[in-house]
Amino acid sequence: MNNRSTRPEKSVLARVFAACTLLAALVAPSLGIAQTGPANGQAQPVAVIGINSVDNILEDMSFVGSLVGKPTLADQFRPMIAGFAQGLDSSKPIGMIVNIGDTGPSGALCLPVSDLKQLLATLQAFFGVTSEEGSNGVVEISAQGITLFAREASGWAFISPMPQMLESLPADPGKIIGALTQDYDIGVRVHVQNVPEQFRQIAIEQLQQGMEAGLSQQDGETDKQFATREELSQVQIEQLKRGINELDELTFGLAVDAEKLRSFLDIVYTAVPGTPLAEQMSLNSDPKTNFAGFFQPDAAMMLSFASRSTKSDIAQVEQTFAAIRKQLRTTIDEASDFASDEERAIVKSAMDDFLDASMSTLQNGVMDGGAVLNLSPTSAVLIAGGLVSDPDKVESGLQKLADLDSIKDSKLPGVAWNSHKHAGVNFHTLSLPVPDQEEESRQLFGDSVDVAVGIGENSVFFAFGRDCLEGVKGIIDTSAANPEKSVAPMEMTFALKQIMDVAASLADDVDKPQIKMVAEMLANSADGRDHVRFVIQPIAHGGRARIEAEEGVLRAIGMAVEQAETEASEATLF
Repeated sequence: MNNRSTRPEKSVLARVFAACTLLAALVAPSLGIAQTGPANGQAQPVAVIGINSVDNILEDMSFVGSLVGKPTLADQFRPMIAGFAQGLDSSKPIGMIVNIGDTGPSGALCLPVSDLKQLLATLQAFFGVTSEEGSNGVVEISAQGITLFAREASGWAFISPMPQMLESLPADPGKIIGALTQDYDIGVRVHVQNVPEQFRQIAIEQLQQGMEAGLSQQDGETDKQFATREELSQVQIEQLKRGINELDELTFGLAVDAEKLRSFLDIVYTAVPGTPLAEQMSLNSDPKTNFAGFFQPDAAMMLSFASRSTKSDIAQVEQTFAAIRKQLRTTIDEASDFASDEERAIVKSAMDDFLDASMSTLQNGVMDGGAVLNLSPTSAVLIAGGLVSDPDKVESGLQKLADLDSIKDSKLPGVAWNSHKHAGVNFHTLSLPVPDQEEESRQLFGDSVDVAVGIGENSVFFAFGRDCLEGVKGIIDTSAANPEKSVAPMEMTFALKQIMDVAASLADDVDKPQIKMVAEMLANSADGRDHVRFVIQPIAHGGRARIEAEEGVLRAIGMAVEQAETEASEATLF
C-alpha cells in the first residue's frame, strides 16, 4: 500500500471533520448551548450531515425549473449525473457521520453504492482518481495529492482521511442520515452534548476574541461612549457563555417542498433537561395572545408575538437593560444637536420613562402584542401595540417630548390629547402635513399623515397612515372577541404582492416594466401564495425557527435572476 502522507491537515475531509466538531459551539451562543464530554472516552456522534438522494434532488430541480422558466432544468443535468455517478445508488441519500472521542474526531463520508469499483473506475476516467485495494477490504484512494481510505459494506461506501476512522461505524448509516433527509434536502444535525470540553473551550475563546476584536474604539467615538459600548458587549459575552451549557441538539435544514409549493430553512434546537432553556421551552409550549387582532397573515407585513419569561430570562434582561440605559444616556450627553442642557435632560427623562415601561413589562414575565402593515397604491397604514404593564410611563414620556421648546417652536401642529376613546383606550392624535414636493408620500398618505397613540389600562398602541385610528379600533375589537388565542411564540410574514403593487405604482419609467411584470405574475399566477414567513414554533423539549418562501416568491426570484442574466448577456454585446 502506498504510504504517502495521510495527515489530516492535508485532507479536505479531515478539515470538514474538524469543522463539524466545532460547529455546535460556534453557532450555539445565538441560542444558548453547550454540552458535557463523552463518557469513558468512547466515540460519540457529534454531527450528521445528510444530502437527499440524487433522484429526489432532480425532482426538486424540476420544480424549481418550472418556477424560473426553465422546465427542462433537471433534464439538462440527468445525462451528466448518470455519467459521473455510475456505481452510485441514486435512490438513497448521501451523508457524513462525525464521531469524537478523547483521541479526536472519527467518522466517514457515507455514499450509497451499487458497485464501489465501478464508481471508482468512473471517477478515474473523469477526474484521474486512482485506487489501490489493501488489507481488510480497505481501499486507498488518491487524487491531486490527497489520500483517502474507503471500505464497502451492505450497499454503502465509507470514506475517511485515515483508515482507523472507518472503525465503529453504523451498519446502516441510511437510518441516521435518512432521519435528516426525510424532512430536508440538505441537513446538518449537531449533538452538542457530545462535543468534548477542549473543543467547546476553543470555540468559546474564538467567539470571545471575535467579539472583542470588534470593540476597538471607532473614529469620533469618545472614551465614555466606548466604555459604555464595551460594557454592553461584555454583558452579551457573559450571557453567551452561560447559554452555551443549555442546548442538547441543533439542526439546520434546507428543503424544497414541491408538494406544498414552497422552500424553507429550519433551525431546530432542543434543550438539556433541567436547564433554564428547557424551563423556557416548557413555559412557551402553548403560548396565547390577547392581541389576536394583529394576526393578519394576508397583510403586507404582520408580526405577532406571545411568550412568557423565566426568572433567569428576566435577570439577564435586567442586566442588558442597565447597560442599554447607560449607553443611551451617554449618547444623549455627548450629542451636539440639543438646544440646551435643559432640553437634553428632558429627553433623558423621557427615555427613562420608555425604558421603565418596557422593563416593568419584561419583569412581569409576559410579552404579548404585534404589528401590521397594510399597503395599496394609494394607502399605507402601520399599526403596532401590545401589553405594557405601566402605560402611564409611555404617556409621560410622550408628554415630555411634546413639551420640548424645539417642538413647540416648530410649525408642526400640536397633539390633540385625549381626542378619542374606544373600549377603554384613550387616543392622542396628530396630523402631520406632507410637503407638496413629496409626491410619493402624498400618494400613500394624502395631504397629511394621521398619527394616533392609544393608552389603555395595560396596553399601548401606535399607528400612522390613512384612517389609522379606525384600524386600531378594529384590532382592539377583534382582540377582545378572541381572548387567549393560541399562536406561535413569534410569527412574521410579508405578502409580496401588496409590496410589489405599491412598488410598481411608485417606480420610475426605467424600473417600472420589470417591477410591473413581477406584480402581474403575482396577481395572475401565485394564487395568494406570495408570502415570506418567519415562524418560531414550539416542539417537544425545544423550538423550531423556520424561514419559508412560497411559490410566488420563488417565481419572483427566478424572474429577477432571468432578468439579470438577460442584462448581462446584452452587456457583452457592446
